[in-house]
Amino acid sequence: MAHYSDARRQRRDQLKGMEIFEITPIILGGSPTDPTNKTVLSRRQHIEACRYWNKKIQELRRQKT
Repeated sequence: MAHYSDARRQRRDQLKGMEIFEITPIILGGSPTDPTNKTVLSRRQHIEACRYWNKKIQELRRQKT
């Protein structure tokens, strides 16, 4: 299995302007190395996905207290 950096280097032209994003965040048990936990998003999609997960993580932390 190729590492993340190797895969990104191999697909540099296809990924130009795109972000590789973990579908399930590592903090929530997602794998940092499993390719099935990765997707490619536009910059706008990446920002929206980060906002979504940040909100969910905050909610989970509030529930623990």
